[in-house]
Amino acid sequence: MNYLVLNVRDYKFKDDEGKTVEGSSVTYLDLTSQPGEGEKGFAPLTVSATPDRSRGFTQVPGYYELNFSQRRGAKGRPQIVFDSARLVAGVDFGTEVFAEVQSQIEI
Repeated sequence: MNYLVLNVRDYKFKDDEGKTVEGSSVTYLDLTSQPGEGEKGFAPLTVSATPDRSRGFTQVPGYYELNFSQRRGAKGRPQIVFDSARLVAGVDFGTEVFAEVQSQIEI
């Protein structure tokens, strides 16, 4: 399924046991989802990616085919796991987009 990836942010830190934890946080929008009651617009979603899998994000923002799987999480609850990304199309939120918005509103 295709998603609009807005941001990919790398992280690296030591956990409570001194073990190094590294990866990336991937923030994206599911443009096919419907807002819930009391919501408007699209709520951003975030998933963690291992360093080897986050290298697939070559252009951000962009439309990506994202693949996920599930694994057993705490108390047997399903947890989403990011598997892979393939760039479908780049997105440019450059000056042309902002010029169009500004032309429609008073500043």
